[in-house]
Amino acid sequence: MKIKYFDPKNSIVNFSNSLLKHFNVSQFNESIPAIDDILKGHKRVFVILFDGMGTALIENHLPKGALLKRNRIHTMTSTFPPTTVAATNGFLSGKFPIENGWLGWSQYFPEFDANVDLFSGRHNITKEPLMNGADIRKMLDYDDIMTLIKRQNPEMHVTSVWPSIKPNGAETIDVFFQMLDKEARVIGPKFVYGYWIQPDLDTHDYGVSHKAITKIIRDINKRVEQLSKSHANTLFLIIADHGLVDIEFIGEDDNKKLFNLLEHPFSNEPRAANFFVKDKKERAFKRLFNKEYGHHFILKSKEEILNEQWYGPGIPHPMIERFIGDFLAIATDRYSFDHTKDGQLVHNEMKAHHAGLTIDEMLIDIVALNK
Repeated sequence: MKIKYFDPKNSIVNFSNSLLKHFNVSQFNESIPAIDDILKGHKRVFVILFDGMGTALIENHLPKGALLKRNRIHTMTSTFPPTTVAATNGFLSGKFPIENGWLGWSQYFPEFDANVDLFSGRHNITKEPLMNGADIRKMLDYDDIMTLIKRQNPEMHVTSVWPSIKPNGAETIDVFFQMLDKEARVIGPKFVYGYWIQPDLDTHDYGVSHKAITKIIRDINKRVEQLSKSHANTLFLIIADHGLVDIEFIGEDDNKKLFNLLEHPFSNEPRAANFFVKDKKERAFKRLFNKEYGHHFILKSKEEILNEQWYGPGIPHPMIERFIGDFLAIATDRYSFDHTKDGQLVHNEMKAHHAGLTIDEMLIDIVALNK
């Protein structure tokens, strides 16, 4: 598989900073010049993010003349890791993961001696409630771009549209697009952000090539076309947070000698796995890991991760030191680590995943309609 490193000057974070620049908000990072140009003169802007709908899925599931293909204006990278927690919070904050502290799906919290899923506040393996999601948000708090844009432009209509993972969110894609349509009918200058959970949700279950994914993406293409044609005076920018690849799991029980060198189960992401190693076992861990898995993963020490700015440039969030372990293993092909519970893989039914370094996970398109 081809790999692609995240680009700190051409990523979803830089795209977000183009929006801040356009709406006269102070930037946290560089913008993307091509997007700055597209935004010029537009007072009504929608950004709709379809989770997981990276460049490769658009390319492989839509015919040549499809709307989302023929209106692609730019390709950028996700964050590192290319995963929803890091990428969507990178977009919403305008900051890289190193700056905002949102590094991956589950992060280690020493007060619980456990990995906590950031979106739910639950134990990563047992799914027992450990924290309130609002408490995690408070610990890793930031003003999102909607707040910043509204503060700078109080006369503008600024809002967001979500699925039912948020209060009053849409239960179905029908309702989601009805809500977007309703917002588009509001007269005057506006910025609206919409987030939808597909095709990521079903791609995890079916894999990247399944006909069910084709159906989902073609349906999205049709609905976006209808929405944009109904509101020709509004600029619609369609993006994703990351792509996916089909995966094969390596369970903790597959190499007990290696995983017994850890203080606790790996954290962050199965394809960007964070390891806290027992005292004085670092050399043994590195030697054994590279021998067993060095052809499937890049192993980086904590110092290398920080010095090489894998999580992006910028001033590290105050809680970064507690979240980053001794080593990080970054997937470069189909292999992915997984936890085991009662002798079974926790995610044994998952067919595809993300957060690794392959080009299909990292690249995302920007589609512009009514430009």
